[in-house]
Amino acid sequence: MTKEELEALDLTDDQLAEIQLGMDEGVDVSLYARKDLLAIQMRQVRLGLMSGVTVSRYNDPAYDWFQMEEIREGLENHINVDKYASPKVPYMKMRQIRKGLMKGIDLSDQIGQKADVLRQIRKALVMGIDISKYVSEGYNAGQLEEIRRALKRELPIDDYIQIEFRGSSIKEIYVGMEHGIDVSVYADVDYSWRQMREIRLGLEHQLDVSLYNNVFYDWRQMHQIRLGLQSGLDVSSFAKLSFTYREMKHRREYLESASINLGEEGAQGGAVGDINIAILDYGMKAVMTCPEGTKFTKQAIKDAMDNANIVYGILQKNINRVVGTASKGKEIVIAEGKEPVEGKDGYYEFFFDTNPTREPKELDDGFLDFVNVDWYETVKKEQLLAVYHPATKGEDGESVTGVKLPGRNGAELKVLTGKGFTKSEDGNEYTADIAGIIEYDEKRETINISESLEVDEVSNVTGAIDFEGNVHVKKGIGVGSRIKAGGDVMVDGFVEACFIEAGGDIILKNGANGKGGQSLIKAGGEIKGRFFENITLEADVGIQANYCLHCDIYTKGTLDLSSRKGLLLGGKTVVESKINVNNMGNRLGTPTIVVVGMNDRVREIGKKIQTDIKSVRGELKILTNAKNQFDEVYAPEERFNLEIYLKIENAIYTKEKQMSELKERRQEYVEKIKDLMDAKVNVRNHLYEGVKFEINGKFWKAEKQYNVTLTGSSSNIVISQN
Repeated sequence: MTKEELEALDLTDDQLAEIQLGMDEGVDVSLYARKDLLAIQMRQVRLGLMSGVTVSRYNDPAYDWFQMEEIREGLENHINVDKYASPKVPYMKMRQIRKGLMKGIDLSDQIGQKADVLRQIRKALVMGIDISKYVSEGYNAGQLEEIRRALKRELPIDDYIQIEFRGSSIKEIYVGMEHGIDVSVYADVDYSWRQMREIRLGLEHQLDVSLYNNVFYDWRQMHQIRLGLQSGLDVSSFAKLSFTYREMKHRREYLESASINLGEEGAQGGAVGDINIAILDYGMKAVMTCPEGTKFTKQAIKDAMDNANIVYGILQKNINRVVGTASKGKEIVIAEGKEPVEGKDGYYEFFFDTNPTREPKELDDGFLDFVNVDWYETVKKEQLLAVYHPATKGEDGESVTGVKLPGRNGAELKVLTGKGFTKSEDGNEYTADIAGIIEYDEKRETINISESLEVDEVSNVTGAIDFEGNVHVKKGIGVGSRIKAGGDVMVDGFVEACFIEAGGDIILKNGANGKGGQSLIKAGGEIKGRFFENITLEADVGIQANYCLHCDIYTKGTLDLSSRKGLLLGGKTVVESKINVNNMGNRLGTPTIVVVGMNDRVREIGKKIQTDIKSVRGELKILTNAKNQFDEVYAPEERFNLEIYLKIENAIYTKEKQMSELKERRQEYVEKIKDLMDAKVNVRNHLYEGVKFEINGKFWKAEKQYNVTLTGSSSNIVISQN
């Protein structure tokens, strides 16, 4: 378009900027150089032209910019946008239908549902879950979200949920079911979700919730009673409806921390005439003395005891022995109190190794032994896993002056949660439902048994493996084979060029050589193996081996090649945290690239965040300018009746929220960069020429060194002798 034609349109600066961008990018700007399109709408047309889609499908001012974006993205992903492309369909509904179509799910027949309900229907269908029954019964999006999560866990929630429950209440019910507790105790519409939570937590801690599962307690009162029970306290003194939660808290904290003051050691208890009574051992003993030669009388002793308030643990034999005799000036023990006895805490007795070492040992020849290691603990079906021994009650004590000394009850432990096991009816015995690998997480108090797929070998003949649990290959893996596992992968034999991906760890007892084909070993956890040659390794947590030759390596954690035969040679190694290696490079100067700390993957994350911030900032500017134009032209009562104005206000709110989230991501990224600055390389033995380092953006070509640590500073790489 000519300059004169553009001037004749009387466009805003933002509209002209979008046209100029289109002209710079070589697209046909005449398709959107129109005064009736806002600049933000022009942007969507321009982006569509740049990606080569048929923009006529949405190049209409009747669509707002969010609707345009959904149609554009649908066209770019080659889906049938006719299923949702109508100015009457709000963009949030468009988005759910578009995302569904991209997964092969057609939600267009349910376009009458609210957008948030459509979202839950889509998510459920992607998971293979049918929530249509609950949709038709009128459950809202928040309820449907929790129902969907419960059904994903295959929990029979229908016996307990009602439409009157909030989504958060439904969550408390299914979480309780996951923990194997009796949710019928609190699955009641009269309870708020917070009250439900307090009862659930009490049941999980195996407490007597009957002391507070009363609808007339608010959740904060329940909370104080539950905390008291968990501390082994006798809560009867404050578990009363007449107490506010603050009064309950004060009483609970007093009982938890207060030591009863029975007076100073050796304090005078009382005296009558020549007879003195002292209270010793902080109230646990009373002794009687009087001058030598003085005759003890029964009445005098009684009067002295009454004066000292001795009422408990009276040793009548000791008193009777001296009545009518003359004092020898010695102390006579006349009463002994009873020490309180604390109950024993509950504990679990396990019948499997809860903490297998999973660490290879260095052999005499300097290599790590990956074969003779207890990598996993396995259990058989119906094997007894654990027995819970409940806490015992405490025994109250009493001082010689009658002060009650409460014996605190033992604390109960939480119910063990997880999968693959069944609890006995009394909840004290845990038995395996399936045979498989068992893992115990002490911090989370969970037991998980994962089914394992065991095969002799994997090759092109046996076919690919795609398994949700753990995979154990007893022999080897041939060239071109593929394994994908949701859990761990362990291979006893040799691994050739293949593809292995695991959500957990990958352990190759006899190593891998990828020569002769494309190879990738990728783990969500750690990769461990005897050796790796000519292979690509990617691990989120870390990598450990005897040596790596000509490999391309990436890990967010630590690369550990620190055994006496440890060697890193050839290829490109990218490590975000730390490298511990015995030898790096060789005398021949074989090219070896090592990147530590900041790297291209991390940089791309930062660039993406900055690009998104720039884009959202530009959109906010356009929207704010458009709003200001409406503010100048229309009076408040007029513009608040304009649909386009309300859409602009809503879009500004949405984009400001998006900008806030992006800034949070940027801050997280900045914190990550700070952590990367601590990255280093520890070479215990020889570092040879031929190794090229990049540590946090600083470069160095290695010179022959021995036993050094390399770190990156603001200006260069620092090499220090160990």
